[in-house]
Amino acid sequence: MEPNIVFSHVTKTYKGGVTSLEDVSFSVGSGVFGLLGHNGAGKSTLMKALVTVEPPTSGAIQVCGFDTARQGREVRQRLGYLPQELPMYPSLSVREFLRYMGELKGLRDKSQVENVLAQVEMQDFARRKIGQLSGGMRRRVGIAQALLGEPPILVVDEPTAGLDPEERVRFRGVLSRYARQGRTVLLSTHIVEDVHQLCQHLAVLRKGRLFYAGPSQELLHQVEGRVKVLPLGDDRELAALQRQAVVLPTTYEQNAILARVVDESGRFPQPPVPATLEDAYVYCMGGKSHA
Repeated sequence: MEPNIVFSHVTKTYKGGVTSLEDVSFSVGSGVFGLLGHNGAGKSTLMKALVTVEPPTSGAIQVCGFDTARQGREVRQRLGYLPQELPMYPSLSVREFLRYMGELKGLRDKSQVENVLAQVEMQDFARRKIGQLSGGMRRRVGIAQALLGEPPILVVDEPTAGLDPEERVRFRGVLSRYARQGRTVLLSTHIVEDVHQLCQHLAVLRKGRLFYAGPSQELLHQVEGRVKVLPLGDDRELAALQRQAVVLPTTYEQNAILARVVDESGRFPQPPVPATLEDAYVYCMGGKSHA
C-alpha cells in the first residue's frame, strides 16, 4: 500500500542561518502515526511545511500523491489541521464557529457540523460562547473543526498538552476512532504516553534531524532486558550515576531516590524490569530525564 504522506530530504533554514530541519525523510501510512521530539526539535516546523503554511527550504513533501509546493490546493483539500494555537472568536457560539469554519472549507452539507459535534461530545455545549469554554473544551472544538469534511489525513500538533487526564483520554479516543476508518492521523507531541497508547509506528526528531522512524516496538527493543531500578541515597549519588550510565526518568520517594537506568554493560546486579516506550525514548534522547 502506498504511503499517504512522504517527506523527502526536507530541510528548513531561516534567515540568519538557523536550521530547524535538516534532511528529514520518512513516510506515513494509514492509522495513527506518532511524531516525537523535545520542544524545539522541529516537529511544529515539519507540520507547518506539511500543511503548506511554511514551505521547506529544500526537499519535497507529498500528500496522497500531491506535491505541497506545486499542488497546495489539492493538498489542503485532503488535510484537517489542528495547530498548537488555533485562533478562535470568543463571541461566537461553538456551533457558529464550526459553521464559519465549514464555510471557509467550502462545505455545503450543514449536517457536518452536527456530526463533528457528536464526535467530540460537544452537542450539549453547541450554544455556549467560545470565550466561556474551558481549555479542554476549546481543544475539542479545535479537533472538531479539523474533522469537518472528513479529510483522509488529520494533522494534530500537541493536542493534549496542558489537558487533564480525562480530557487526554477523550482526545485519544477521538483520534483512534477516526483512524480506524482507513484514515491517517499524524500526531505530533512530546508526550510519550500518547504515542504509546495510540501509535504502532512513529518517528523521532532530535535537534532537527530524524533520529528514528519505524515500528514503536523496534524502538522499545533497544532497551528491553537492560532497564534496571537502582536505589540511591541522595543527589550526589545520582550525579555520580549519571557519569557512569544512561539515567532514565527518576522518582524521588520519602527515603530514597529510585533511578531507572539502562545497564549497557551489565555492571549493576539488580534484575531487569519491564521497559517502557518512555524508557526507549529518553535513552535515544541521551537520558538524564527526571520526574
